[in-house]
Amino acid sequence: MHPELGLTLRRGADDEVPTALEPLAQSVLAEAVRNAHKHATPTKVEVRIGRHDGAFVMEVSNDGVNGRQRRPGMGLRLAALEALHSGGVIEFGEREPGTWKVRLVVPHDG
Repeated sequence: MHPELGLTLRRGADDEVPTALEPLAQSVLAEAVRNAHKHATPTKVEVRIGRHDGAFVMEVSNDGVNGRQRRPGMGLRLAALEALHSGGVIEFGEREPGTWKVRLVVPHDG
């Protein structure tokens, strides 16, 4: 949808989004990309998916943070509520200088 963002996907050979979590993952991804487009000036947006300790993990990072402190908007708050309904959590914020990350973690075996 936003080719200028340089979106890339990183995953292991066997890493897939679990079918039951696909709507949630799509919702979180769409909001993270929308925010990168609207509130940052990234040269790249990277999506990582995988599994860690019995959980599905998706991270969306962009390198376009301009240093202004922003409060989370309604979209990320709604996505976090949606994640809670699936037993998961969403973390978001500037993790390294200049890089904003949205991280979804949801317990899922299989």
